[in-house]
This record gives sequence, C-alpha cells and structure tokens, in this order.
Amino acid sequence: MSKKSSILTQLISGFSLIIIAIVAVTIFWSYRSSSEAVQSRSNQYLLESVKQLQGKMDAILLDHDRLSSTIMLSPVIQNNLKDVAGNRRPRTDGREINHFIDQHTRSINYDVQLKLFSLYDRQVYSNTSSLKVLWEREQEIHSAYWYPAIGENRGKMVWFGADVWQNGNIPVLMGARQIINYDDLQPLGTLFLVLPVAVIDNAVNQFQLGPHEKIQISDSFNTIVYSTDPKDIGMYMESGMVEKFSSGKAQVIQQKVASRNMFISYAHSAYNQWSVYAYIDAKEAVKDLNSIRRNILLIGLFGIAAALLFTFFFSWTLSRPIRILAFKLNKVERGTTLPLLKRTMNKEMDILYSSYNSMLQNLDHTIADLADKRISEKQAQIVALKAQFRPHFLYNTLNTIYWSLAGKRLREEAQMVLALSDLLRYSIDRGSEFVTVEEDLQQLDRFIYLQKLRYEEKLRVELTVIPEVRLCQIMKLTLQPLIENAITHGLEPAVRDYWLIRVLVYSEGSSLVITVEDNGEGMTGERMIEALSTENNSPVNLLHTGIGLSNLHNRIKLIYGQEYGLKLSESELGGLLVRVTVPLQYDQDHKGGST
Repeated sequence: MSKKSSILTQLISGFSLIIIAIVAVTIFWSYRSSSEAVQSRSNQYLLESVKQLQGKMDAILLDHDRLSSTIMLSPVIQNNLKDVAGNRRPRTDGREINHFIDQHTRSINYDVQLKLFSLYDRQVYSNTSSLKVLWEREQEIHSAYWYPAIGENRGKMVWFGADVWQNGNIPVLMGARQIINYDDLQPLGTLFLVLPVAVIDNAVNQFQLGPHEKIQISDSFNTIVYSTDPKDIGMYMESGMVEKFSSGKAQVIQQKVASRNMFISYAHSAYNQWSVYAYIDAKEAVKDLNSIRRNILLIGLFGIAAALLFTFFFSWTLSRPIRILAFKLNKVERGTTLPLLKRTMNKEMDILYSSYNSMLQNLDHTIADLADKRISEKQAQIVALKAQFRPHFLYNTLNTIYWSLAGKRLREEAQMVLALSDLLRYSIDRGSEFVTVEEDLQQLDRFIYLQKLRYEEKLRVELTVIPEVRLCQIMKLTLQPLIENAITHGLEPAVRDYWLIRVLVYSEGSSLVITVEDNGEGMTGERMIEALSTENNSPVNLLHTGIGLSNLHNRIKLIYGQEYGLKLSESELGGLLVRVTVPLQYDQDHKGGST
C-alpha cells in the first residue's frame, strides 16, 4: 500500500489552499470593484470637467453674440444699413458709426475686431483694433468653406476658426452672421466678430495637464480652433476621432494615441456646434488606483500570513489527540499498554480516548485472567488471535476519521464515532465468544458504514443472508475480517471504477457456509496456499502480526476442528473468493460443546 501523508500535513495543506483561494478571490474582487469605482469616478470627473469647459466657452461666445446683436439691432446701424441697401445717402457718417462700435467694444479687456459689411459691399464699418481681417470686402470671402453657413443660419451667429493679421498671420476665433432688417427680416449686410484664441485659456486652466496631455476644440467644420499644442490649431480633426463621437453625446473612451494609453473625454455644444476633446494620460487619470492596489495587496498578504499561522495552530491542535492515539496504538501493537491520561477538548476524541482506555483495561484483565486461571493453550491461542482484531481495527477506524476530516464531513463525525464506539464495545466485550449470525451481521453493518464513509460510492457491498441461518450460533468476529481483508488486500491495490464485495450466508447440509468474493486484484494459486499457512501463527507471534485470512482460518480450526475453515479460489467477479465452513448450530448446548 502506498505511503500516506500525516493528517497534520493534510489539514495544513487543505486549509491553507482553501484560505489562500478565499483571500485571492477576495483580493481580486476587491481590486476589481475598487478599480471600477475609481475609473468610474475618474471618467465622471473628466466628463464634468470637459462639460464645464464647453459651458464656459459657450458663455464667452454668447457674451460676444449678445454684444454683436446689440450693435446689429441698434437704430443707428439699422437705419444706416437700410439707407445703403436702398441706395440712399446714409443718415450718419461712417466715422460716427465706427465710433459707435468702438464705444460698445471698449468694455472688453482684450483686443477684438468687429466689422460690418453693408449689402453689396457698398459700405464697411469697423472698430479700432490691432487685429486685421485679411479681406476688406464681403465679395472676397464668398469662396470660403464657411461662408454658405452664414446665409443658412438666417441671422444666427456662425462660429469658426480663421486667420487674421497681427504682425503676421495668427489664428483667431471668428463669428459671422447676417444683419437682418427687423422690419421685414431681409438681409442688410454681414457682421464679423474676431476674438483672440487666448480668451479660451482661462477656461482651459482648470485642467492640470501633464506633458503628454492636451485639450483640443474644433468648430462645426472639424477645424481645430484651439489646442494646448499650438501646432494643432488650424488643422482638421482626424476623421476616425470625429466618427467615434459622431453621436454628439458627451462620453469618455480609452484609446492609444501616439503609443500612449489615453482617456479621451468629449463634449459637444448645441449652441455653436463646437466640440471639446480632452486627452488625459490613463496612468495619471487612475493614479489613485495604484495606491489602492498596493494597500489591497498588503492587506491580503497580511491576512494570508495570519490565516496560515491560525491554520497551523488549529491543525496542530486538532490533529494532536489523533496522533497521540495513533502513537499509543502503535505501542499496543508492540506490546506496551499504557493508558491515555490527558483529556481532549472535543467530545468525539474524548469518546475515542475513553474507548481506548477501556480496551486496554479489558485487555489487561484478559491477560491477568489468563495468567491466574492458567487457561489451556487452545484458549490462549483464541484470546491471542482475537486480541489482534482490536488494535488493527482501531487503526482502520482512525484512517476513516482522517478521511472524514480531510473531506470536511463534520456532520457525520458524531454518527461515525458512535458506530466506532459500538464496534469497540462489541470487540472487547468479555462475554460469550459466540454470537448469532444476526449479531455478527449487525457488527458487519457498522463496519461497512464506516468504510463507506471512507470510500463513499466507490465501495459497493451486496449482502445476501438466508433467513433460516440468522439465529445460528457463530464465532464472534467472523464476518468482519473477511470484508476487511477483501478491502485491504484485494480492492485497494486494484484500479477499478468501483469496488464490489458480494457476501452470501446460507446452510449446506449440517454446515453454515459463508462466501465473500470481490472484483479486486485476486491471488495466484501459490499465494492462496501461502495466505492460509500456519507457520507464523504461534501464540506468541499471533500477538504481533496483522489480521489475515490465516488468522481466521486457524481460529475456526481451533474451535470447530480440522475439517472446518477457509478455502480460497478465483471469483467470477475477477478477484478472490473466500469460502468459510463452520458447523450449523442453533442452541447453547451445541455452542458450549464446541468450546
């Protein structure tokens, strides 16, 4: 049989794996939920910031829109443009109109240019400004890509990016609109308003941008009118980027830009149809996440270390009573019978300790009785042979408890220990050496129950008993060693999908016959002869050898006579068939005569 690891090792390994798995899953889900929360907050912050920038930009342009509306709809401008449109002499001199415009633009604390073209380019009015529009007649801009939008807007302002002259060409924000006659709503001319790009800087300053981050603002024609990178101004937005945000819905996406992972936050203005793009480095956006990750990992590692220490302590405490009992049982097998004096912390092990001490006490009494009464050699052999069943069986029971603990079937422990207690009482009872077949079957049922806890569905036992033989007298502990031998030496070494043991108890003439066969490894003819050999079954050696078929074979021969015992053959199931024959006895007289 292969070497098995200790219960302490298996408890520590099993609990450690469970704890590590639980902590790992907890860390994973904590980090994932924290990541999602941090990223969601970061995205929300970016989106709100871009919306605020877009709102501030709209507010700036709306202020100038209202200014241009005030000038455009003033009676002075309206009357002059009506006169020019009607080919009449203007009522007010052009210099006065320019002075009027200067007065309305004087309150602005940065340089702007406001220029009015009358219908058919017959008259031009302008304020005083260092910004110079590069054309002097409306006719000169009819071919511009943005010019058709002025007429389509019917008096509403169209905002776009353009270039003007100020010690060289510079980019500016430009608004244009038709001047409408408020009497008949017919066009009277065109108004142009030029703003320096710097008016947006104050609004953009709310962003703390890194070296690879930037803000872009594009007009309705997808021309970049403002960028924190001046090289971008005047360029067209990438078509792929425009397509991603074609819905106009404010949102944040993650995308690689120039081999860098970036969050792109987008907002669109319904007023001027301009779009704001904020490119934020993904690492910078979720920098708090790295701190959260470190904290979670540190807490997780500390938790695992503490849990492993607790697991080791708990496993050591739980397995120590079992290891002590196993050590004591090993000493019993070697001839040392010292009782267990230490009390345990749990009820189940306390029952086992009590049963062990009771077994030792009964064993000591048996040995003392044998010495005092100088029993016959045959009786000494019987007692010695039977005494071997107790420690060996207890080893198997401990093995079952080990499997129960390893499999964590804790709810079955109480029932298992109860069955074990019944088995021990039956085994060490100093009463009659003979019982009915029914009583030995009950002992067998308890043994099979414990074995099924160990092997579960892999072990199958088919038991058939002729009713007439249930009250027959039989030597105590006849059935259990047969099943135990089949499991230990026949089934455990065999590789099978399931293990099958078939038991049949019936009468044949004046004999009671018991057959036990299995689908295990089986035996060769030579091995069958060796298994029933009596060479090593002297009274002394029998106290120090394992339970085997030869042991039971010799017990039967000692009690019933040489014509009875065991026969081995090959089973039709593929394993070993053991046939036991004893006299068919029903009453106390026959039993007494046999002894």
